Amino acid sequence: MNGIEYDRLEPFQAAAAKAFVPVRVRVPREADFRAAIGGGTVNGVAVGRIAGTPCSVHRDARLIGSADPEMLKVALIRRGRAGVEQDDQQCVVRPGDLVAYDTTRPYELRYWDDFDITVLAIPRARLGPSAELIRRRSASPLPVDVTVRSVVSGCLAGLGADLDGLSPAAGMHLADALVSLVTSAFTDEAPERAEPDSALGDRVVAHCLANLSDPDLSVGSVARRHGISVRHLHRVLSGRGISLAAWIRHERLLRIRRDLSNPALAHRTAAEIAARWGILDPTHLSRALKAEFGRTAKEIRSAGPEAEPAQRRSRPAVEDPA
Repeated sequence: MNGIEYDRLEPFQAAAAKAFVPVRVRVPREADFRAAIGGGTVNGVAVGRIAGTPCSVHRDARLIGSADPEMLKVALIRRGRAGVEQDDQQCVVRPGDLVAYDTTRPYELRYWDDFDITVLAIPRARLGPSAELIRRRSASPLPVDVTVRSVVSGCLAGLGADLDGLSPAAGMHLADALVSLVTSAFTDEAPERAEPDSALGDRVVAHCLANLSDPDLSVGSVARRHGISVRHLHRVLSGRGISLAAWIRHERLLRIRRDLSNPALAHRTAAEIAARWGILDPTHLSRALKAEFGRTAKEIRSAGPEAEPAQRRSRPAVEDPA
């Protein structure tokens, strides 16, 4: 395959972190380790082709930082077998299978054979409400045995490594197509999949999540962006129990609280963090955080990272089925 080849673990881990998110790779014997990684990013969607010798890939709570992008990863297994585990779900995937996992929560991948996979890393915001449907199916194989999944498989298998040379317009259309294909594959049989009438609401939510950092994001700007009146926008979202202005404010405060509690961002002022999430006037920030979460900005920062619940493992790590 095309891509950069590695015979040492440390530079390969660094390349994987740069392409996607930080992970820890373990191998039976480092002297035997070989791997290659290639790909690029198209309009925010990362596409990677990874091949290598047997290994395990771990993303535990210590590697998950507030500055990491919130993404759902979808992998097409081209060669080899793999075990995938996330939360209390685990499975074995084989060539031709699609499998998803969420970078915001710990996961573990085990490759028992020489492997070759294509990976898409899609920002959760691009998937809208479908992100939750796909998340529920994480660590569950989707064999390519129906038309939609066969199309997705063929598309992923045909992706080349030279993606950075695409024009902005071509990259935008390709990214939109990939997101649509993945959504179709993973929600095609879900009984709770979004109904056609909710498509506008899905687009509105996805647009807002992707643009929380824009200080000009507002009810009016969202309505204009989607070519509808403010009244129509409120009607679309009322069925979801969403008051848009309050919801945008809450989503921004959630991310500000997360960044304030991150020791890696201790050098940034509360005002700088608020500006990162679209709040340019921090005058009432502490009061807003206190009302929303019971703590001021100073108290959130003093408390440090919030304790994460212990990761319970109801079953042993997924074993080689051979």
